[in-house]
Amino acid sequence: MSEPGSVPPPPVSPFQPRPVEPKAGGGGCGKPVVIGCVAALLLGAIVVLGAIYYIGSRPDTLGKMMQWSLTQMERGVLQQLPADVTAEDRARLQKAFADVRDSVQSGKTDPAQLQELNLQMLEFSRKGKNTTRQDVIELTESLERLAQGQPARRSGGGS
Repeated sequence: MSEPGSVPPPPVSPFQPRPVEPKAGGGGCGKPVVIGCVAALLLGAIVVLGAIYYIGSRPDTLGKMMQWSLTQMERGVLQQLPADVTAEDRARLQKAFADVRDSVQSGKTDPAQLQELNLQMLEFSRKGKNTTRQDVIELTESLERLAQGQPARRSGGGS
């Protein structure tokens, strides 16, 4: 039997299961999972490098991408116009966007000059419903300057 003074172990119950011993061999991912992740990472890197090479070797692709980007910007701006913008302001804005697209396509506008426009567009979009007619006029003037090959000035930067 048991020795005097010793307490027998309690019976196993579903509420107090015995501790499970860790299996030999350690945890972590199996070899096939690690190999699959590495293969997917390499494939992704190859696709990104291929895309960079393709865009770099075909200048017309970069121009088309900028054309598309400007079209998307224009759509966003037109959806955000305040109610007090006149039909003339809207037409002038649309013409300015078209002129910038033409300027980019003809090579008159350097892609680096579009960076300032991107910052101005970001500020414009952040205003949301608080956009004013003056904001639209300033954006239109920046687009017009950019279409003429001049740098676009931000609305906050001392014109």
